[in-house]
Amino acid sequence: MNSRKKRALIICTGWIGDTIACTAAATSLSKKGYQTTLLTRWPQLKELLQNDNRFNTKIYWHINFIKLLQPIFKLYFDLVVWEPKKWSYQEPFTCEIRRLSGCEPTPEYELFLQPKSPAMHLETPRIRPVIALARDIYKRSYDRDIEDLVTMLSQFADIHWVGLSPTLDSKKGKSGSIVSDAHVITNSDVFMGPEGGLLWIAAGLGKRCIYFTEHFLEVQKVNHTNNLENILGSKNHFPGNTNYVSLAPFCTNDEAINMCKSLIGASYP
Repeated sequence: MNSRKKRALIICTGWIGDTIACTAAATSLSKKGYQTTLLTRWPQLKELLQNDNRFNTKIYWHINFIKLLQPIFKLYFDLVVWEPKKWSYQEPFTCEIRRLSGCEPTPEYELFLQPKSPAMHLETPRIRPVIALARDIYKRSYDRDIEDLVTMLSQFADIHWVGLSPTLDSKKGKSGSIVSDAHVITNSDVFMGPEGGLLWIAAGLGKRCIYFTEHFLEVQKVNHTNNLENILGSKNHFPGNTNYVSLAPFCTNDEAINMCKSLIGASYP
């Protein structure tokens, strides 16, 4: 009798947020009894993802090499799931990749972070709230006065920046680890930024999030679709959870500030 455990392979080909979406399929397949491997091209994610023992995270450096290995994959793995070349935008990415894997298309996902050792991390009482603010906000400003926004936030909170310089893309972060940013996010009161990889990380770690959605309109134009406010963003991955708040496209800085204060709540005077 063959008692070998079934093996599954998830091949991620997109950006950081897409890879995190694909972890939803990896965890669901693990629950179904598969020994699951996740292939990603983002080494800066490995230290974070390997905290989840439900699947193994492996790095590849070029998609052409992975394509050459397809015959071997078919021999070794019982199931091989590729991230869609183009997402359908008919449902949250986590639902779509789970459906493609033959799993129940639920939207929720989770990430894990090992706590810092006491010697590395000493909590001090906070007088003001802390906002983890994504530097990507400069890339997706859509004519928003970011300096004005930062000044307004600084009046009532301490800002801890996360992410790469806005002049760089994710490829420039491959030599590092995203774990340090993840620790900053988890030790903040709220994450703020555009929809993107850092939002996926913050929401997956259970951090309260408020995010800008102007680029949804651009995605709608490119993909000839609409209603993406019901598909993209953390509030759609955690339905019914009020900790994930999307801002209306092109809202004013005042509206963003008021929403941020409301999400932080009564924890501070």
